[in-house]
Amino acid sequence: MKRRNFLKNIASTGIALPLTMGFPSLRAFGKMPENSPFARALLSSNDRIMIMIRLSGGNDGLNTIIPYTNAEYYKAREADSLAIKAEEVIKLSGSSTMGLHPKLAPLAALWDKKQMAIVQNVGYPNQNLSHFRSTDIWLSGSDANVFENAGWYAKYLEDMHPEFPETMPSEPFAIELGTSLSTTLIGEKNNMGIAVSSLDFIPDAPNDNPVAQTHAGDEELYVREIIRQSNVFSNAIVEAGKKVLQNKVTYPTNNGLAQGLAAIARLIAAGMKTQMYIINVGGYDTHTNQLTAQATLHENFANAVAAFHNDAELFGFADKVVTMTISEFGRRVVSNGTGTDHGSAAPILVFGNNVKGGFYGSDPNLTDLEGPGNIKMQYDFRQVYASVLGQWYGAAESSISPNALPRYFEQIPLFTSMATSVFETNGIEQYFSVGQNYPNPAHARTSIPIYGVVSGMEAELTIATMDGRTIAKHRIMPGQHFVDISTQELPSGNYMIVLQSGRLESSKIMTVVK
Repeated sequence: MKRRNFLKNIASTGIALPLTMGFPSLRAFGKMPENSPFARALLSSNDRIMIMIRLSGGNDGLNTIIPYTNAEYYKAREADSLAIKAEEVIKLSGSSTMGLHPKLAPLAALWDKKQMAIVQNVGYPNQNLSHFRSTDIWLSGSDANVFENAGWYAKYLEDMHPEFPETMPSEPFAIELGTSLSTTLIGEKNNMGIAVSSLDFIPDAPNDNPVAQTHAGDEELYVREIIRQSNVFSNAIVEAGKKVLQNKVTYPTNNGLAQGLAAIARLIAAGMKTQMYIINVGGYDTHTNQLTAQATLHENFANAVAAFHNDAELFGFADKVVTMTISEFGRRVVSNGTGTDHGSAAPILVFGNNVKGGFYGSDPNLTDLEGPGNIKMQYDFRQVYASVLGQWYGAAESSISPNALPRYFEQIPLFTSMATSVFETNGIEQYFSVGQNYPNPAHARTSIPIYGVVSGMEAELTIATMDGRTIAKHRIMPGQHFVDISTQELPSGNYMIVLQSGRLESSKIMTVVK
C-alpha cells in the first residue's frame, strides 16, 4: 500500500486526533523547538484564517438567494408551492431582484455592513450529479474527468512546507471538525490537517521499540507517525482550550454548526495559528419536504454565522477571519413535486470584515438552462479557491497553479484587504482585468465582470466591433464589479470588450447570437 493511501486510510479511522471538544487533559509526545524552521515561518507568515462550511447534500441556491421578481422562478416551483413568496424575502440593498430566504434574516446585518459577498452561479464544466463524485471534485479541486486523491489546500501546504513532517509545527496547519479528514486536507505525501471529533479515545505516546523489518512493520511506523503528529497537535489545542473557556456571546443550543463555530472562536481567541478550519453540515439533499427542511437548515446556519462574527468582533480577531460556504452542487430549477433534484451551479457565500461585500455574477438565467433543467455555470469554483489562496493567504501564482489547482484560474476580487505578499509578488496588474461576459453568447442582455478597479483609478469599458468601431463606452467606478448591457440591438457576431485605466488594459471577445 502506498504511504499516502495508507495515511488517508488511517485518517478515516479517527486516529487523527479523536478529541472531545471539552479539552480533557492530555500529555504531548513532542514539541517543536522554538528555533526550528516552522517556528520562524509561523512568526513571519500572515495570520489570515479561513473557515470553510460545507453544506453537504447539495444546497438549493434558488431558495437561498431568491430571484423574487423572476416569474420563471415562481412558475417552475408552483406545483408544490416550493417557491418563497416575494413578500417574505429579505430584500438586499444594492439589488432590486435578489433577496435572502426569510430564515437567513440574521445575515442581513452583515450584508448591510458590506461584510457578505454572494458569488452567483458557481460550478464546474461537465457537472457530475453524483454526491460522491461531485464532492470529490470540489474537495480536491480537480477537473470532472480527473480522479484526484489529494486536495487543493493540502497541496498548497505541501508546497509551502516541504520540511513536514520531519520537522513539526507546534500547532496544526488545518483542523476539520469530525472523525476523519476530507480530501481538501490530504496531500500527495502527508495529511496536512487533523480531525477533531467527539470521541473519548486519545492516542497515547507511540511505542519507541524497534519494529519488524516487514511490510507490517512499515505500516506500524506509519501509525506511529500519525500518533506522534496527533499528540503534538492535540497538546496545542488542549492548551488553547484552557486559555479561553468562555465565548463572548451566547451561541444557539441544539445547533451543531453553532457549537463548532463557538469552539473555533475560543481556539482563535487563545492565539492558535491554525489558518484553515472545515466544518461539515449535512441535510441539504432535499428531494422531499424541502420547504420545511431547508428553512430549518437556513435558520441554524444564519444564527450560527451571525453569532460567530459577533463573537469575533468582541474577541478582537474579526479582521483576520473569513467564513465561506461550499456545496457539491445546486439543485434543479423545476421542483419534482416534493422538493428538488440534483442540479449544477449555485451561489457561494463569503463573510468577514475584509470581504468585498456585494453580488458577484448575474442573476441566475432561468430561461437558458442546460441538461435536465440546470442553471449554467458563470464562475468555476476554482476561481474562488484561487482567490482565497492568492488574495487571502498571499500565495504567489506559482504556488496556486499548477500546484494546488490544475491550471490558471482567474481570481475574483473578493477581499478588501489582501495579504501583503500578493502585491509584493505579483503587483496590482494581476487583478486588473475584464472577465468573460455572462451569458456568452449573449442574446438580449449580458453582464460583464470587472476586476481590480480600486480607489484612485479612472477606468473605462469600451464595447467595439472587431474592426475597431466603438459601440459604447462605460465609466467604471472604483469597487464596481459588473456592467450590465443590452445586446438586443446588436447584430449577431463577435465584439471586443476592452477595460482600460492608464497603461493597464484587459480585453475579452463577446459573442452575440440572435
